[in-house]
Amino acid sequence: MPFSSKPAAREVNGNGNGQGHASQSFVPVTAPPSPLIDDGDDFDLNHLVAVLGRRAGIFWGVAALSFGGLTLWHLTRPPVYNGSANLLVEPVTVVNTPGLEAVMELPGARSASGLDYTSQIRVLRGPDVIKPILVNIQRQHPEITYTTLLNDLVISQEGESKVLRISYSDADPEVVTTVMSEVVKGFVAYSVQDRQGELRRGLEFLDEQLQEKWQEVDTIESDLSEFQKRYDLVNVTTTAESVAQRLNQMLSDQEQLRVQLTSLGPLYENLRSQVGFEPSVAIGVANLNESPTYQGLLGDLREIEQTIAAESARFQSDTPMIEVLVDQRQQLLPLLEAEAGRLVGSAVDANTLGYQGSVSRELVQQLVDTANQMQVLETQDQAIAQAVQQLRAEIQRLADLSRSYQQIDRELTVAESSLDRLLTSRQDLRLQMARQTAPWELISPLDESSVTEMTNLPRKLLLSTVVGLLLGGVAALVRDRADTAFHSADELVKATQLPNLALVPNAPALQKQPLLMVPDLTATMADVLTQNQSPDNLYTSFSFAEAFYSLDTNLRMLSSDTPMQVIALTSAVPGEGKSTICAHLAIAAANMGRRVLLIDGDLRKPSQHLIFSQRNHQGLSELITQGLENPTDLVLAIPGNPNLHLLTAGARPPPPGRLLSSRKMQQITEQYRRHYDLIIFDTPPLAGMIDAKLTAAHADGLLLVVRLNQSERSEIQRVLADLGNTAQAPLLGLVINGVPQSRQRGYSYYGYYGRPAVASGIDERG
Repeated sequence: MPFSSKPAAREVNGNGNGQGHASQSFVPVTAPPSPLIDDGDDFDLNHLVAVLGRRAGIFWGVAALSFGGLTLWHLTRPPVYNGSANLLVEPVTVVNTPGLEAVMELPGARSASGLDYTSQIRVLRGPDVIKPILVNIQRQHPEITYTTLLNDLVISQEGESKVLRISYSDADPEVVTTVMSEVVKGFVAYSVQDRQGELRRGLEFLDEQLQEKWQEVDTIESDLSEFQKRYDLVNVTTTAESVAQRLNQMLSDQEQLRVQLTSLGPLYENLRSQVGFEPSVAIGVANLNESPTYQGLLGDLREIEQTIAAESARFQSDTPMIEVLVDQRQQLLPLLEAEAGRLVGSAVDANTLGYQGSVSRELVQQLVDTANQMQVLETQDQAIAQAVQQLRAEIQRLADLSRSYQQIDRELTVAESSLDRLLTSRQDLRLQMARQTAPWELISPLDESSVTEMTNLPRKLLLSTVVGLLLGGVAALVRDRADTAFHSADELVKATQLPNLALVPNAPALQKQPLLMVPDLTATMADVLTQNQSPDNLYTSFSFAEAFYSLDTNLRMLSSDTPMQVIALTSAVPGEGKSTICAHLAIAAANMGRRVLLIDGDLRKPSQHLIFSQRNHQGLSELITQGLENPTDLVLAIPGNPNLHLLTAGARPPPPGRLLSSRKMQQITEQYRRHYDLIIFDTPPLAGMIDAKLTAAHADGLLLVVRLNQSERSEIQRVLADLGNTAQAPLLGLVINGVPQSRQRGYSYYGYYGRPAVASGIDERG
């Protein structure tokens, strides 16, 4: 998590002795730092180039030694000869046997896409193939063993072609010729045996499959025959169609019978009403009319009745003659009734029966015929209905049998189809065996001209160069990984995720003089460049001064609304150049027109009075301990620059931590805020001391000075973790010291101002 660079502000207004002006100060706001990010696993070309540049000695040394050793090894090696041959292992035009691959499914069988070259090469290098070849080779060269033969024998596929390339290397060209000749012969012989053996295995497999398939077909046919015998069926489908036709015919006949029966109903009712009897009674009446006895009695009765009627006209009813006639009639009536009862039955009163004429007889005949016809039709309808029911039951039974029959029939069809396919495949396989001779063909000459010397010195030298450079790069990377220091500003910023506020170039001249910028107030950049009398230091002075002007500008831009007024500078360990940077930042800010106070907060080992050649009799420690009313009394004015003031550390007090954390220290800082635009605290390093964190509690922000090629990752990580937990001021960013500069780039800017003449009489210290 990056550090916050914009602290919250609190305003403190006040006038110091009526001469001050309103000022703004900041409440320190801390943000926990993020741990260092290790991107060592990410490939960064710029980082690789930088590492090779830093470790150029190790890189070129290891590369040169590796190149020399490999070159010497190549030059001292005896010449090696190589022989090669090409074998065409598959026909150029492939004729596939339909269904053969799908039926066989043999291990190692060739698929539709061709030979499995990887497996085939492994088989060729196996002992079953190599050992017979080795026996023939050892007859001429017994020193060759199975292991040496395999080590020098190379078998590979030529791209995506159907060609196997075979090569062998040895120091003796005669050995190469012999080995290649025997290997090619052995491989061709193996191909014949392998292909013929494969075809024979395929034929045996087909014979086994055919026998099983014949048995399967015979079993299914037996099941089908047993099924037909059991249910007395030849073909279930044909029988079902025949029964369906009969059912349809029966239904049609039944419909016609019912139409006729329906049409005879009205006629029957009409005849029955006309005759007045049921058909059974009418038959008896008709029989009665045909009976001679009944007709004779009926004729006698008519004669008596006629006689009674004739005599009644002459005589009284009680006369003996009439009574005799009546008695005769009464005697005839029981006889008529008995005869009628015998023929007709008791359903009809015999007294109602009389003489039937021809019309009555015809009506009775029609009624009887109609009744008989209806009875016949009803009987036929019942018979047809029973037959229809039986046919429907038969159809249901045939439907159930049809499923079993179709299943058996399908199994028989599939079995017969498989049998036909197997028979066709066996016939094709036999034809292929008859035409098969030598499937592999040598397509390159195999003689002494095919053996060549493997001498390629440029290629070997190139390989030695590449290997040497790789080993040199690995050595440089390993050595750089062992170095825990930061070597570039980008690496440092990426690892800490802190903003880079200034890049201070490496200035060797600082070893001779404490300042490269004189404290005198200057007006132009040309004046800055002429502050140093040495022409060799003009470029360094320009880059060095620009770094601090840039730092002052960046500090102003960190917060446009509430400018940074109190800044504390510290470092992780001693020797980072922190005090020198504080001094030059104060000079640059003063030259930009700001009132600057530089406070030497390093009460343990003060250095600002030495840098500016000032006395250190009284300073910050006395100001805190003695309680002076006017803090400006101990402030020293730097000659030549009215904007720059210095508060030295003073005499070394007993415990500096207690002074820096006191309320008096806070009051002094607040008083100085009223008089100065920028207050810079030079604090001790963070390693093992808390002075910097105590001083930062009175500041608006903290700057961390880091020197390239010196600051170790572990120290920076520990410092950032400690600041994130305890510091009360935000860590504003980094000031990176000791940055190597490109003179070409620097001179391009330097030329913008022109090269001024070096003035004389300027102090050598700058």
